Amino acid sequence: MKLGSRRRLAVLLGAALPMAAAWAQAYPTQPVRLIVPFGAGGVTDTTARVFAEGLTRELGQPVVVENRGGAGGSIAASAVAKANPDGYTLLVITNGMYAVNPLIYKTLPYDPNKDFAYIAMLANTPTVLAVSADSPHKTLPDLIKAASAQADKIAFSTAGEGSDNYQVLEVLQQATGVKMLHVPYKSGAESLTAVMSGNTDVTAISAVTATGYIQAGQIRPYAVTSSRRLANLPDIPTAKEALGQDVEGGSLSGIAAPAGTPPEVVARLNAAIGAVAGGAMAQDKIYARGSERMDGSQEAFTLRVAQEQKKWAGILGRPGK
Repeated sequence: MKLGSRRRLAVLLGAALPMAAAWAQAYPTQPVRLIVPFGAGGVTDTTARVFAEGLTRELGQPVVVENRGGAGGSIAASAVAKANPDGYTLLVITNGMYAVNPLIYKTLPYDPNKDFAYIAMLANTPTVLAVSADSPHKTLPDLIKAASAQADKIAFSTAGEGSDNYQVLEVLQQATGVKMLHVPYKSGAESLTAVMSGNTDVTAISAVTATGYIQAGQIRPYAVTSSRRLANLPDIPTAKEALGQDVEGGSLSGIAAPAGTPPEVVARLNAAIGAVAGGAMAQDKIYARGSERMDGSQEAFTLRVAQEQKKWAGILGRPGK
């Protein structure tokens, strides 16, 4: 390249940098949609709404939650993957969507490794294995014994394949060698209602959601799917304590944007998410109720995606149904 051409290129690049910075400072100039992959009432939706409220303040524009449930989050993920990469359509994405769905569906309408810019993790929430208050199965070993007696005799409800409670029940079956009947719903709230009404026998409920139902005596908790007991539910044993085997899992949520979203906008969003995560509202409504705050950097999120994909490939070990 000739010297004159290099100089002109340098001038153009130098002019572009202030323009990009100005764009990032101006963003957003209109409402932002935050697409939630499950129905209202579950932990993913609850977490999303807390962050949407906080981001509305941080960004100075309304952040509007839009629920698009179905297919383990694939419907929402596909919609965001195809959206204009301008920062105005965001996705609450869970580990099931980028690590489990590719293993349980032969084809997906999105590619988790190509279609998204991973902005920041929000929370990691273990679940509570629970049955209805009047279930004949008094303990987790009792339930496993009943499931062992006849394949598919015990039914478990989830928010669909790929959801956090699906993951936990899948791990439980593998750890114990039993086979239960899967009954999917569109949301965690619906799968919980199914257990309380007796339509299914067991489910895994987020620790955030479960507390009120446990205190009201509407469900009987068996165990938490974490490595240690939770501070807000200290009387509930871990699955390892109850069963003698490790059954760990839950919902790891974060926010992603379509691939190609300008890095300045991604950085702006990352900073805003970090500010909300560090505030009193997130602490009171999310982290004090059983969820764990995560490293908020983009690098940490990208690394965790790769780690979860490796983990679940080892657990499920199959490239599709």
